[in-house]
Amino acid sequence: MEQMSLSLSGTGYSRVGDAIRERIISGQYQPGVRLKINDLCTDFGISSNPVREALQQLQGEGLVVILPNKGAMVRSIDEDLIRHIYDIGAGIDGILARRCAAMATTAQVEKLRQMQLQMERYDDLGDEVLRGRLNGEFHSELGMISGNLEAWEIRKKHHILIGVIRLKYGHAPGRFAEVKVEHWAIINAIADGDPDAAEFAARHHCLRSCEDALAQFRSK
Repeated sequence: MEQMSLSLSGTGYSRVGDAIRERIISGQYQPGVRLKINDLCTDFGISSNPVREALQQLQGEGLVVILPNKGAMVRSIDEDLIRHIYDIGAGIDGILARRCAAMATTAQVEKLRQMQLQMERYDDLGDEVLRGRLNGEFHSELGMISGNLEAWEIRKKHHILIGVIRLKYGHAPGRFAEVKVEHWAIINAIADGDPDAAEFAARHHCLRSCEDALAQFRSK
């Protein structure tokens, strides 16, 4: 593996964390793989302190577990983990959507509509990468509109872990057709200024995604 030398000018640990996170998300570091500090130091060409801090950061994001006398490893995926992430997500997404319905401006609603339409264009072109990236931006926009940035920060960490799960296990064929309907239900409820409908639509979307993720996990 090619060695990567990182600057330690105050942000060394965050740069190491970014690099390790990228390798986890890309699948280069698979769930259950040991992350040995000495190997990471050699790999990145840095000392152990920023590596330790980076692993602590990634543990906080749920991507890494650090066990006494065993060290760090990429978090293993099981049904309970998938269910728990989506259960928490459904609660947070409902809160965010509810606030969006009470606060969103006409311009913000229009931006959500345009993002969804662009997602559908990417889907028509078969570009799953850009469609997935824009899906993340769509949910981020909901977080920003809600104004509850603390809740969104928690949810954002879960989105990273969900990305790892989806990369490994994928989606059911035709799932995006369902997502399209679910997204429009959220957008329309926000446009109508209906907090109850927005909360219901957002929770439903998250829980349907959970069902799909569990089905894909069980099929592998």
